[in-house]
Amino acid sequence: MIGNYFKTAYRSLQKNRLYTAINLTGLTLGLGVAITLFWIVRFEYSFDRFHAKADRIYRVKGTDKFGEKQSHVHQTIIKVLKTQFPGIETAANFYGMNPAAVQVGTAIFNQNNIFFTEPAMFDMLDVRWIAGNPKHSLSAPGQVVLDEQTARKLFKGNAMGKRLRYDNRTDLTVTGIIGNLPINTEFPMEMIISWETMKKMQPDLAQEDKLSGGDSMHQGFALLKPGASPAPISAGLSRFSKSRSDETTVTMMELQPLSEMHFDTSKDPFVYSMPKWMLYTLTSIGVFLIFIACINFVNLATVQAIQRGREVAVRKVLGSGRKQLIYQFFGETGLLVLLATCLGVLLAGKLVAYSSELLNTRIDGSMVWNTGTFLFLGALVVVVTLLAGLYPALILSGFQPVKALQNRVMLPTGGISLRSSLVVLQFVIAQVLVICTLLAMKQIRYFYEKDLGFEKSGIVTVNMPDRSSVLRERFRQQLKQHPEIREVAFGLTTPASKRNHWWGTMKHAGLPDGEETFRLQHIDTNYFHFFRIPLLAGRMLTASDTTRERKGTHFADVVINEKAARDLGFRNTEKVLGQQMEFWGMKLNVVGVVKDYHSEDLKSKLMPHVYVYAGWNFQLASIRIDNTKKAEAIAHIGEHWKAMFPNNYYEPKFLEDDIKSFYESERKLSNFLQIFAVLGVLIGSLGLFGLVSFVVTQRTKEIGVRKVLGATVYSIVQLISRDFLKLMLIAFVIAAPTAWYAMQSFLKEYTYKIDIEVWVFVLAAALSVGVALLTISFQSIKAALMNPVKSLRAE
Repeated sequence: MIGNYFKTAYRSLQKNRLYTAINLTGLTLGLGVAITLFWIVRFEYSFDRFHAKADRIYRVKGTDKFGEKQSHVHQTIIKVLKTQFPGIETAANFYGMNPAAVQVGTAIFNQNNIFFTEPAMFDMLDVRWIAGNPKHSLSAPGQVVLDEQTARKLFKGNAMGKRLRYDNRTDLTVTGIIGNLPINTEFPMEMIISWETMKKMQPDLAQEDKLSGGDSMHQGFALLKPGASPAPISAGLSRFSKSRSDETTVTMMELQPLSEMHFDTSKDPFVYSMPKWMLYTLTSIGVFLIFIACINFVNLATVQAIQRGREVAVRKVLGSGRKQLIYQFFGETGLLVLLATCLGVLLAGKLVAYSSELLNTRIDGSMVWNTGTFLFLGALVVVVTLLAGLYPALILSGFQPVKALQNRVMLPTGGISLRSSLVVLQFVIAQVLVICTLLAMKQIRYFYEKDLGFEKSGIVTVNMPDRSSVLRERFRQQLKQHPEIREVAFGLTTPASKRNHWWGTMKHAGLPDGEETFRLQHIDTNYFHFFRIPLLAGRMLTASDTTRERKGTHFADVVINEKAARDLGFRNTEKVLGQQMEFWGMKLNVVGVVKDYHSEDLKSKLMPHVYVYAGWNFQLASIRIDNTKKAEAIAHIGEHWKAMFPNNYYEPKFLEDDIKSFYESERKLSNFLQIFAVLGVLIGSLGLFGLVSFVVTQRTKEIGVRKVLGATVYSIVQLISRDFLKLMLIAFVIAAPTAWYAMQSFLKEYTYKIDIEVWVFVLAAALSVGVALLTISFQSIKAALMNPVKSLRAE
């Protein structure tokens, strides 16, 4: 019996090849996108869920009294967690490093994913140890653990006991080998150096008795005892932080669950962030695309109902009951959906590879083909079959045999309005996607093109491994010998950067509560000139303005920005000159004020900055090049840099690319929206094609009469198009405010944003109407050109 249903279904689908092809295309596109998004969403939610103790692992975070969230901690906090909270089983410091050069013998390797941590970190994380163990392999200075891939890269054979040199700064001995970690982790550890080594390399960072200052890469993790609640621990840490308010502005601390870390978007350089709102948006779009694909099926199936009236009548006369007919039509739908799902899986395989590029990640086969995928596909086939097949099955099985045999089949009176409503809904979704896509692209372009208050074009940055002023100046002079190199400046970092942030509490009577967190920037004497940051009052820094001692007190002359001057209580920049602030026990004398610029993404407000000449901490060289000769300039920079620092990691970067990385989430969403907008319009056009086909079928005799009476092709096309263009107008009237509200909600997160202009809506409407006219005209012209004799015989 079931086999017979499928045979009949196959014959019916083969007989109506055009409608079958249209339905199959729409369903394949919708299902392909749905499967792709399922894989992406499941991948993003899988981060670090494979650790057995994941539900008890937390990261320490803080919020200062100005509402700024921060993910960095001090070693003091980790010590307090270990000693003062009985609910803590263990806690560990975790510090991520920039890429660095690793030397093995005479060979130099560029190495990423370098971390410093303690043995306790491996009491939390599930890591497969191939050689060594965490208790001993990371317990002393000079120890390093490698993953399998890195061990093979550096040593080819057995790496245990071998020595390497890290960043041309310290020698390390390999004391452990771990298995390669999966891609879905926020701990992509390839090289792990003992925390005891960190204490020797950077003793200031490893102090256990201070809370001032900070480093954005220093993280803290805690493992709670079974049954322990994070709330009282968070409250206790907050009380401790407030008790040390003379050292830190952090007033609230919290334990962030490991499961939430991947979705943290609060200016965190440590994690690969995927905002939850983006996953919700993508999931919603996937549901909408499946929905409009199902609408297409319903519209085209009801178009075919007229043509299949006699078939249904014959089956009923021969004894088929309504239940059997429903089974048959569900069989047809199920067969088509099953085929579309198979094609959708093939499409999804291509889409997920492309999506991985958009997301800057890699979703491998083990995360795609598993039990969850097969359960999802099974559920998808059942749900889509029910959604797409129910209405047509009920309509077709309800035909009366006598009327059907007499070719007097009438669909329910509300049918046309229902199908029209469904087409309107399709184009509402499609137009919302188009409008949102245009606005998202406009906002991204605004991010990239907005004047940030400093020059960013044609600037290449490279790390400076050696802080020697002699080497620095030699490097500068060597570069300036080439006409492709225009200028060189040094500093801790560029005006806008996600890493190497220094900050601390500035104290001054004019500040709210007498203190505030300022960003500290170490710069050389031509830094402001290089980045074209205007001086508003006072003077620029000189080499003699560096930190020095006078009468037992350390002091330095500094430059501040307008925001810092305003926060100090001075609207007139001239009047702030000569004011003194206290920073980490050091006196700072204001000698100049520069214009504000954006040092973070455009979601953020302007930050107060303090600039000091500190040659000992110039970690970055910024080099302005001739934009018309980029390749030659990069080659010259690399030649001189490698000659001067042959044992260090070389990675030139363009400042513009660094700034664009601030908007990775928005860029990803914009790219996805572009794809989905095209698919939405395409699938919607298929649905429109179905409804036009239905109307042309219903009005075949009318068209024949009009042609006999002298109607032109143009007038017939106009006759059929008029009603559908009204549907497009109705769809636009609904879509425009919906898209406006959606984008207003999206843009309110940004301090600096575009205006939502009318032309975007006009363009979206024009695109929709243009596509609709092309779709309608095809069927309308075909009907208008039909021989009127055949049209009059249609009934």
